[in-house]
Amino acid sequence: MDNVTTKRKWYNWKLIGIVIILLAIFIKFYVLREHDENAPVTVELDLSEVAFRNEQEVEAVLGKGTLDSYFRDDAANCEKCPKMIYKEGKIEIIFINEIADRIMIKNLTDVEFADRVILGLLNLKENIKPVVDSDELKQWDNYQKYSQISAFGKKGKVEYILIKAKTL
Repeated sequence: MDNVTTKRKWYNWKLIGIVIILLAIFIKFYVLREHDENAPVTVELDLSEVAFRNEQEVEAVLGKGTLDSYFRDDAANCEKCPKMIYKEGKIEIIFINEIADRIMIKNLTDVEFADRVILGLLNLKENIKPVVDSDELKQWDNYQKYSQISAFGKKGKVEYILIKAKTL
């Protein structure tokens, strides 16, 4: 009789162990989002090669651009600043006072909305925490030599990134 009770207890513990292991596997693969902090990030735009450059220097890096429109901003002392489109509409640059000042990168819907990934897209190595960090906006003020970097997201993916190099 004592042998049957021991077998039954052992069976119960094995069953509990199997349930715990299955629960752990479920949580690992279906609940926790896996982030590889060392995964390579594709550089979409090397910001240091474009920001603060004139149209000819930007054209040497990104290729021939097309004039989209003219931008007006009284605060930036900009009456008729050209807005140029590069890489089939993926990159928009407004040249304020003849330098690439406002840079927008669009069509990034496959990119994860994470600090390291966003900064990696711009080839920025220093992983600084954003000043504003929400589900739809990550914003860095005075990141290195740039006035403002803003990333706008939707459903965990990047919609577009706006860089203000000199003016706000």
